Amino acid sequence: MNSEFLQDKEIIVSSNRGPVLFKRDNKGKLELIRGAGGIVGSMIPFLQQTHGKWVSSAIGECDSYVNQKYHYNVPIPLEEPEYYLRFVETEEDVFNDFNGKFANPLLWFIHHSMWNPPYSPCADDELHQAWDSYQFVNRKFAEAIGNEVANSDKTPIVMLQDYHIYLTPRLIREQHPDVLMSQFVHIPFPPPEIFQQLPNHMQTEILESILTNDVLGFHIPRYMNNFFQTIKHILPTALVDEKLGDILYNGHTCHVRTYPISVDVKTLQKQAQDSKVIAKEKEVDEILGDCKLIYRTDRADLSKNIIRGFQAYDMFLDRYPEWREKVKFVATLMPSRQDIKIYREYTDNIRDMVREINQKHGTDDWEPIKYICRGDYDLVVALLKRYDVLMVNPILDGMNIVAKEGSVVNENNGALILSTGAGCYEELKNGAICINPYDLRQTAESIDMALLMDDESKALLLREARAALERNDLNKWTSDQLNDIEMIMHEKQEVKLNETPDEAIRMN
Repeated sequence: MNSEFLQDKEIIVSSNRGPVLFKRDNKGKLELIRGAGGIVGSMIPFLQQTHGKWVSSAIGECDSYVNQKYHYNVPIPLEEPEYYLRFVETEEDVFNDFNGKFANPLLWFIHHSMWNPPYSPCADDELHQAWDSYQFVNRKFAEAIGNEVANSDKTPIVMLQDYHIYLTPRLIREQHPDVLMSQFVHIPFPPPEIFQQLPNHMQTEILESILTNDVLGFHIPRYMNNFFQTIKHILPTALVDEKLGDILYNGHTCHVRTYPISVDVKTLQKQAQDSKVIAKEKEVDEILGDCKLIYRTDRADLSKNIIRGFQAYDMFLDRYPEWREKVKFVATLMPSRQDIKIYREYTDNIRDMVREINQKHGTDDWEPIKYICRGDYDLVVALLKRYDVLMVNPILDGMNIVAKEGSVVNENNGALILSTGAGCYEELKNGAICINPYDLRQTAESIDMALLMDDESKALLLREARAALERNDLNKWTSDQLNDIEMIMHEKQEVKLNETPDEAIRMN
């Protein structure tokens, strides 16, 4: 990271989901809880280093309370601040339309190509009302970020995160035309025929706004190329240079790049040796007994393909009965977006599937699947250290950090089963047994293959995966973005000087 470049800069990160949320304990005392998700894990170390500002949605009364108490400048942590937080407060019904009806599931499903076109989505009155709320909340974000930009005594750099705030960059640009601004899309970007499931004016407004960023980042070339094709199809007047990765639209150049997000290898390795994790290994021993461990950890999101993973395990036990009572599938799953009906139904279906498989194959002394539904990251790390097989089989996802975390901390020469739909597939395919996420038989056969693989072959896969992670660690992800922002800043300065030669002479 270029510390010299950052000396006179103020980093302003923004995302819908914040790095922390506040709740009251049983005694009414405020407690700070770290937020979940890949954005939080990837951006917190960067904010801690730069002592910047994070702008995110207030979730509940406690967030709003601390926001006003600290005058929109909440120190994190409260006692010894490493960075600061500003909450964007929105009425509950508006936020629910913005988040629970438009951003999730509509945009999320479109980006993951998960809608069923003969039936959904349907742009009815309810969807258009949700779009109004999406616009409103994006304006609130732009106002909050714009205030931070206006009040900064340094050169602000705005780093927007993900799809909830697609309309925010244009609104910021209208008020602050010279601000340095980037946006990173943490999920896949779909091909144009999928993106066009949105009503026409929504497609246009979203894309025009995204293009007002100076830098636009995706995880992998496939998502970036989908974006290029979508722009050419929907905004034909845009000049797209796929070779350079630049798009000129309405007199502004957006530099489109790939930055494959990763993990903080050293921090993760250190955490794996923490006393709390080591204590959890005893719990793992009790769960496993003498069984080999097949493991997965996910949010209970439809894109993660959890049910097919269990169906493949069911098939594995049918096809390879010699493994019965010798393996255990442990799944640590966190409910996701339970305010949305289809997610509640999916979580219920997962529980039903686990119960059916356990009833079908289980014995008095053996439970085929151990389903754990609680947030316990120390236990997750302990399980990642111990797995014989790690199943990562998403239909499609932005990157998938689990596959990377497992490859870093595993101490059992474990094998990774990896879907071709995972964003990290291109990086880790030489260090994994790769599967089609829809193919149950192939997945079942891959479980057997992984369990039978000799130590030398498994060690080779693990070395390949770790080598890929060393090439692309978390620090490189942020450094590459900042390097591009620095380059663009210098380019803008040169253009400004060339446009006003008399002023440039006076400056010299």
